[in-house]
Amino acid sequence: MINTAQTIERNKLDIALELTQLHLNRYEANHPDQLSEIYAKYYALLEVLDVSSSDQLMDLLPDELKQILD
Repeated sequence: MINTAQTIERNKLDIALELTQLHLNRYEANHPDQLSEIYAKYYALLEVLDVSSSDQLMDLLPDELKQILD
């Protein structure tokens, strides 16, 4: 029996891997070097998001979405 109440913590490496897998499900990688480049971009994005404040992130949203969230 699986305990679904237990929280699974994922680190940035895990999340970057999942995002890379989702990316590859939708788009092709034509060269093996692209795989590491795609992963690095998602990991870098997670690093930026980790150190950004919620106000900084809100500034990146389109105005229509900001109005919905207000």
